[in-house]
Amino acid sequence: MSDNSKKQAWDIWKEIDELRQRYKELAPMFARIGIAPDFVQSANSLRLELQRRPPTAPLVTGERDKDAQAQEEYKKAFSLHYEELFFKVQSFLRLPWPPETEFLVPPLLEELENLQRFLAKNPLIPPPLERLDQLIDQYAHLDQMDDRLDREAIAARKAQLVDVLGFPLIVRRQLAHPEWELLPHLASDDYQQLLNARIQAYRDSDWLQSRLFDKWYVALEFDAIWARLKRDANDRERIISQLKLNWPKLGNWAPDFPHADLVWYLLLVLICVVALIAEWWWWAGGMLIWLQLSVIIEKHHAQLVIKRRQALLLECGRFKRIRDQISSGKFDASQVLRQLKQFNFRHYVSEQGLMLLQAMSMHR
Repeated sequence: MSDNSKKQAWDIWKEIDELRQRYKELAPMFARIGIAPDFVQSANSLRLELQRRPPTAPLVTGERDKDAQAQEEYKKAFSLHYEELFFKVQSFLRLPWPPETEFLVPPLLEELENLQRFLAKNPLIPPPLERLDQLIDQYAHLDQMDDRLDREAIAARKAQLVDVLGFPLIVRRQLAHPEWELLPHLASDDYQQLLNARIQAYRDSDWLQSRLFDKWYVALEFDAIWARLKRDANDRERIISQLKLNWPKLGNWAPDFPHADLVWYLLLVLICVVALIAEWWWWAGGMLIWLQLSVIIEKHHAQLVIKRRQALLLECGRFKRIRDQISSGKFDASQVLRQLKQFNFRHYVSEQGLMLLQAMSMHR
């Protein structure tokens, strides 16, 4: 199978659903889009409870005291049977489920009140539970609801869940298959902008936030920082641009021109030679001074670049320990924030990443 066909066969929803099965803390999120096997199982169990018969009346033995005691126990058991049943229904209605289904909750609560009034007027007579059973069945199955159910809102929420929770999975897939080109390179500015937008979208989605994805998004942030640090430590031109070494030369004005600086200095030497031959002493003297200054400043710039690269490599080593700790998933956000204060290149950490860490430190 070719790489392209493998890419087409990869289903991100399948991986997201596997996350739901592995991490129980994600269950409420999926329940809000109507995917909750435990909820449906609870509904089925509750409907079986509705079919369970209440305690039967005791047989009369003819002994007054014994019969009175048995009758009293029967009344308590009968009342307790329906109290427990109604309590289970109320607890069931508090389980997470799409907010768009709340239009069915008032009829369910109203039916519970009707049944309680029936029992108050007709003690020891089993109330009719058929309507309650139908309402529970309809509430637990979205496909049985009428046109009042806003299915588009549920679909939009599902798309949001896929977009927010699926992004770390896409990054993981991209790292496993770089040839697929699902995302920009981790060290690129485009990826940083994309990651910032996704972290912000995650922080704006209260119902999708969990400790698991807090850690995953922080790990994405630090993986991107690590990639940029390594890129910058090995890219001389980028280091020069960051240091803003702007001694006038052709390379500053035409960065895409190959060997621009070499051509520039050859041109200056040629002008100097022509000035000497033509006995333009002021021009020749100026060119000689300019060339001498260029040599001094270029040497100084080269030393600055070396120092900057050494500093970046040193920070890479220090940062790698933080990054490895975060990648393991076992880290304390407050401790990471303290470590970042000692990090000389804090500007590599995005504002969204810092805010996510700060939020994690407040809710540990």
